[in-house]
Amino acid sequence: MTTIKAIPEEILLLIQNLPQESLRELAIFLEYLQYKNSLKKNQDNKTIQEPEIEAKTTITASESEKIIEEMLREVSNSLPSLSDYAVSRASIYEDHP
Repeated sequence: MTTIKAIPEEILLLIQNLPQESLRELAIFLEYLQYKNSLKKNQDNKTIQEPEIEAKTTITASESEKIIEEMLREVSNSLPSLSDYAVSRASIYEDHP
């Protein structure tokens, strides 16, 4: 069977001969193909080109400092404070004579 009309028949025959445990994998693959084809169809139907947005890849030193300060503020608000003993020499070396 090599005609185009015969292809669905061949596919049905192959599906019927699959073991039961492979049917779920086949269903997932078919869903993927439908998704991929819908993306392609949507891409083909686009008539207006969306302008490309150029991503900024570098930041200045002041921008970097602002980001770090903001991150530190966020982290410091959520972290518990350590006790004086926790950061003392006695605590750090208590297991060592």
